[in-house]
Amino acid sequence: MTLIFLLIALVVDLISADLERFRKFDWFISLHHLLGERFDGNKYWDGNLALLGLLFIPLLILYFILFVFSHWSFFVESIFIVSVLVYCISPKKLLSQFDKYIISIEKGEADAPLLAQGLINKEITNDSDDIEIAIIKSVFIESHRQILSAIFWFFILGVVGVFLYRLVEKLDDELKGTSNSLSESTSILLNILDWPSTRLFAIGLALAGNLAEAIAALRKSEVFSIETNYSLLTGIGIASLQYSPEPDVSGREKSYWLNQFKFLIIRTLVIWVVVAGIVILSDIN
Repeated sequence: MTLIFLLIALVVDLISADLERFRKFDWFISLHHLLGERFDGNKYWDGNLALLGLLFIPLLILYFILFVFSHWSFFVESIFIVSVLVYCISPKKLLSQFDKYIISIEKGEADAPLLAQGLINKEITNDSDDIEIAIIKSVFIESHRQILSAIFWFFILGVVGVFLYRLVEKLDDELKGTSNSLSESTSILLNILDWPSTRLFAIGLALAGNLAEAIAALRKSEVFSIETNYSLLTGIGIASLQYSPEPDVSGREKSYWLNQFKFLIIRTLVIWVVVAGIVILSDIN
């Protein structure tokens, strides 16, 4: 049922008009601020313990709901699991933003730079990166965060796993620019959660793209460090794409690499969903 739940959630997200207004985690951020004010000055409410306490409350509530539904109705439990997946996994938003940018540069529309800024994550990119490579790097990371890593933890720990990952990712985003022990603990936990899925994503990109170039890039990477998750992923991803930009090309020609990049990500996701399906079916047999 794990694979079926996932496929239903992905289909629901892709065919729905607008689900982003429901994907709000303000309640969790409010809980963070509330507990921070309540235990301000408490020497035990800091760093790892604060993070564990903050995560424990929503995860316990989720586990309790799952426990009740599992003893009440399989149908209701299934709907709830799919709802949590839809809440935590959002491929359509990212793909829609990316498609809008491709269309805007092909048509030479004036809003292309604004759409580009909406895709670029300045914490991941370098000042030396041009707009196209900055977008590719950023979308690699967002594809991992919004789709593959969440799916990975769903397969490993079930719906609790995907919910845990999304809470940690949202908290880390909220604490960006904050220098305290909670921010450090959250960043470390997110890096740990990202470590296996970034490697799997990189392997999938290599299989879906140029394997030889990806292996060459892998040899230059620090494979085992949790601090290099994103640099390893973007390095292998760009090598798998075999990206070679040409200066002074038209918007339609420039969109060639962006389209190839989008298809590379889609092929990679399909590869891992198929692999997951084979593993699940083999366990059943």
